[in-house]
Amino acid sequence: MKDDLVAVLYFDDTQIIGRIAKVNYGENLTPLTTVRKEYTGIMDSQFNDRNDFTTTVNAVVAEMVQGLNRIPQILHIGVANQFCQVQTQSSDLVFDRMTKVNRHHLQKLWENTSFDTTNVEIIQKQALYYKLEEYDEVLIDVLGTATKGVNMVSSALTINQEFRYLFDLGAIQRAGFANYKFISMAACELFMIPEKVRDAGCTLVRCDFFSTSVANILGDGLTQLSHFDSGSGYLVGEIMDYFNFDYETTIELLSKCTPTFEVLVEEKYTANGIQVPASIFNRLVMDRLNEFAKRLSNFETANMIYLSGGNFDQIYGARNVLANVCNRTMVPCQDVLSGEIAYPENTLNAMVRYVLKQDYLY
Repeated sequence: MKDDLVAVLYFDDTQIIGRIAKVNYGENLTPLTTVRKEYTGIMDSQFNDRNDFTTTVNAVVAEMVQGLNRIPQILHIGVANQFCQVQTQSSDLVFDRMTKVNRHHLQKLWENTSFDTTNVEIIQKQALYYKLEEYDEVLIDVLGTATKGVNMVSSALTINQEFRYLFDLGAIQRAGFANYKFISMAACELFMIPEKVRDAGCTLVRCDFFSTSVANILGDGLTQLSHFDSGSGYLVGEIMDYFNFDYETTIELLSKCTPTFEVLVEEKYTANGIQVPASIFNRLVMDRLNEFAKRLSNFETANMIYLSGGNFDQIYGARNVLANVCNRTMVPCQDVLSGEIAYPENTLNAMVRYVLKQDYLY
C-alpha cells in the first residue's frame, strides 16, 4: 500500500485538536502536523459558546495545513459521543431453497432497513450480527454460508442535523480540503479493543472532563450509546471551591493523592507551596469517585468494560474504585501498536485508523 495522508479533527469538553498523519505500511502512523487549541468548551451537553467553537475550529483547520505540500481531500471530524445517537434495526431475507449468502443478498438486507432520519443525519451504518434460520447462534459474518433464511441486526449512528451548522465549509475549503465528513468518536475508539473481546460483546466507557459516555459494543458496531453529565472536571471544580485552590494546584494534588489508602492524621499533600490535610482531601476525592461509580453502575454494561478518555487516570486507584462499585472488569484502552495508554494521542491514532478501515483514503 502506498503512503497516504489522513486529516482528522478531534474535540472534547475542553480542547480542539487537528492532525494530519502519514499512513505507512500496516497501521504505522507518522503525524505531520498537530494543532491543539483550548476553547470555551462543553458543559451539560451544550457548547458554552457556539461561535467560539466554530472560530477555534477554523483557526485549528487553517493552522494544521501550514507547511504541507499536499493536503487530503477530506477532513474527518470526530463527533463527541454526547452528540451521537444509535438506532438498531432487524431485517430478514427468506429463500425458496438452500442458498449461499452473497453480497447481493447482504445488500437486500440493507435495503429492507428503515432507520428514522427525522431531523437527524446518519453518519455510519454497521451490521452487528446475523442469524440463520437453521441455527440460534449469533454470527458476525455469513458471506458464503448456505441457509434458507438470514436475519441481520444492524445499527446506525446519527447526529442532529443542526450539528452541521457548527462547521464552516467555506473555511475548511479555504484551508485546502474539498469537503468534510463526520465520524463517531465511539466508533473510532472501539478499534482499540481486541477483536475477540468485541465479538463477544463488551462496553466502552469514555470519561471526558465534564461528560461520560457508555457504549455497548458488538463486533465492529455499537448496539447502544448513552451518556451522563459527570466527569473529573466536576471534582476539580469542587476542590477549587472547597479549598479555594487554583486549577494547577488542584490538578497536581489530584496526581499526588491516594484516596484508596489509609493515611496518617498528620500527613499532608503539598503542591505549589500549598498544603492540605491528606485525610480530608482523600475523603472528598473518594466520596466523589464512589458517587461517579454508582451513576455508572446504573447503566446496562457488559462484564468487560474498556476505559478511554483518560480523565480519571491521574487519580491513583480510581479504576479499582469504579471496578469494585460496578462489579465489572475494567481495562484501559491501549494503542494497538505501541500498547501505550495516553490521551488524546490514542484517540487521534484510533481516528486515523478508523478512516483507513472505512476505506476513506482517496
